[in-house]
Amino acid sequence: MRKIILFLVTIAVLPAIAQTEVNTFLSGTNEGVTYSLPDTRIDITVNAACITRTPGEFNRYAERYLRINNAITDAASQWEIINAVVTTSGKPNMEKMYTIKVNNSVACNINLCDNGIIKSINTKETETTAKQEPAAATGNKHIDATQYMTEEMLQATSKAKLAELTAKEIYAIRESKLSITRGQSDNMPKDGQSMQLVLDELDRQEKALTELFTGRIDTIYSSHSYTLEPTIGCDTTKAVLFRFSRKLGFVDKEDLAGEPVYYNLRDMKTVHIPTPEELEKKKVLKKEGVCYNIPGKADFSLFTRSRKLYSSEIHIAQFGVTEVLAKELFGKKATTRILFNTATGGIISIEK
Repeated sequence: MRKIILFLVTIAVLPAIAQTEVNTFLSGTNEGVTYSLPDTRIDITVNAACITRTPGEFNRYAERYLRINNAITDAASQWEIINAVVTTSGKPNMEKMYTIKVNNSVACNINLCDNGIIKSINTKETETTAKQEPAAATGNKHIDATQYMTEEMLQATSKAKLAELTAKEIYAIRESKLSITRGQSDNMPKDGQSMQLVLDELDRQEKALTELFTGRIDTIYSSHSYTLEPTIGCDTTKAVLFRFSRKLGFVDKEDLAGEPVYYNLRDMKTVHIPTPEELEKKKVLKKEGVCYNIPGKADFSLFTRSRKLYSSEIHIAQFGVTEVLAKELFGKKATTRILFNTATGGIISIEK
């Protein structure tokens, strides 16, 4: 993220009463650096996999020629949820924008996110928040076995004969690998790296031909992301986030073809929220200090009818209050270093 850094130099004649003056942001009226405190968003990434079982062309001959008794005989495909990853991020709250005045402030090195949320003061430390991006569906690469078939195999007039010749080719490949690893091959690779390349190629050939008997299992991975923006006073129980089908994978929450995936979100009320009367008494346009959030805790869980995908306590800015750091922290002789949580607006660390 791009850093916006403001250096404010304190001159020798700075009055002893120098302080950090912060005003509520009013467009066109304040001079200084404007920052915002965030509202917290809940970012959910759900990872899933589709497992497809495909019978091999020669599955009926697997036991006869290769002594394999567990070959796949029926085609099947099924989606399953692997896990859910829950993180938080910040969205600027337009009602919590403040301007640090330039001409008489001794707070310096104000570090902001791209969206204007405050990250740190007087320190180059930055909070790194890794957000998992949704991935496109990806899966195994299938190897075409026909490219490893000999002329005799391709000219076979029946499936039984082709299966027999394919099995013989598999045994020939295995013998070649044994000869190389034992050092008995007539055409031994010149060095270890060349040997490994040859063995890897023989492995690919054997796998492709063997899957004609055993069948193959392909796994496709996919992930979808969802974002929740909690509101003050919300208490959500068993709300549908999306639906998930074992046949179709991720579907819209209105699509009844899928099983619902629910979430609960409960404000634990760990922070006292001032009443309107209390807020009116505290409300001032001019604040002598830096504003920050004291986030509240929420109990959040994600689940299906039969499985719990996620359950934990998370910090939410909307469930807390906004306070002001004392002006003495930014006095003439103080250089206070502060690191903020960009998802909640709370203070991670403070050093004087």
